[in-house]
Amino acid sequence: MEYKVETSLYNFPAWQGGKDTLDTLIERDDCQAVEDLIETVFFDQDATDEDINDFLWFERDAIAEHLGYSDWDAYENGEENDEEDGEEDEFLDTNGTPIQVGDTVVWDDEAGEDEDGSMIQFKVVEDNGDGYFNIAYEGEKNPERWAYCGELEVLE
Repeated sequence: MEYKVETSLYNFPAWQGGKDTLDTLIERDDCQAVEDLIETVFFDQDATDEDINDFLWFERDAIAEHLGYSDWDAYENGEENDEEDGEEDEFLDTNGTPIQVGDTVVWDDEAGEDEDGSMIQFKVVEDNGDGYFNIAYEGEKNPERWAYCGELEVLE
């Protein structure tokens, strides 16, 4: 049996580490921003309760970065972003377009081509802050496929 539930993150029944993350987000009134991130990350699939809980639990640094912090510890401690000039580096694709988590991209690499040579579309799911982005095939969970910004092209 399959059923879908549409609810706010405030009402999500998280457990274990996901609950710890969610409690902090609720306390700081940041659920809406994280809901937007979750919708972006899972844009092409129906996320299960487990998917959402695992994202809350294991992607804390990505959540913190989305909220403007360097990592989860900085977010929890209320620290300012540790960049010297107060602004994060902006990493650009092959056309000079800034790359962000949630963007759809193609990868200028052999791994980014189908058997027939056509380019595969990926979703940017994580930014390591040094110009490398973790990219996922449609519907793929927990990828570890890092591509340098100069090899990616953001699709409109």
